[in-house]
Amino acid sequence: MRFKTVLLLFCVVFAGACSSAVSTGDPGVSAVGEHFLLYEGPEIEIVLGTGFAAGHVGGEYLLLGASLAGASGEKMATIDRSTISVRTPDRRMIPLMSQAEFRDVYGRLNVPARRAEAFSPTALDSRPTRRRCGDWFFKAPTDEMARDVLTILPIEVCDGILFFHVPGGVQPGHWVLQIKLEESVVEIPFFLD
Repeated sequence: MRFKTVLLLFCVVFAGACSSAVSTGDPGVSAVGEHFLLYEGPEIEIVLGTGFAAGHVGGEYLLLGASLAGASGEKMATIDRSTISVRTPDRRMIPLMSQAEFRDVYGRLNVPARRAEAFSPTALDSRPTRRRCGDWFFKAPTDEMARDVLTILPIEVCDGILFFHVPGGVQPGHWVLQIKLEESVVEIPFFLD
């Protein structure tokens, strides 16, 4: 529910991007524009941006924009980097890159990451009821320390780019972002063509 107001603002700012959230038929997942998906679950709320990935099929890296917020209530959401992966169209599970892997290819990913931010739900950070957590799984080599575990309070939102190294290249087809939480497994299907 909290995302609905923000998504309305997002739709007004990016006129015509979406008229309202439309159920995708997947539990808890709604489409809120051509390249944005909203997941509302008992532990976490996620807005996933797939626009950059959609324009870079064939590349070696999959970049997804993500905005993660604690669900309503008083419980914190804890997300460990090791629990985030994507399932490829050929059913391989690709883990989220480590900060060390990211640091090793930072020179090649720096410019694409900046471009991916334009397709990221970080534009939704104007939520007046939530504060930015400031933590993320990836940081530039010269920035403060990246986190392997994010603990997100219901009053916070953490956002950034999720990086996946995809051997053989990003292929068109049906993908699924998967995050294993303490009490549930989040699955957000998306299609790249």
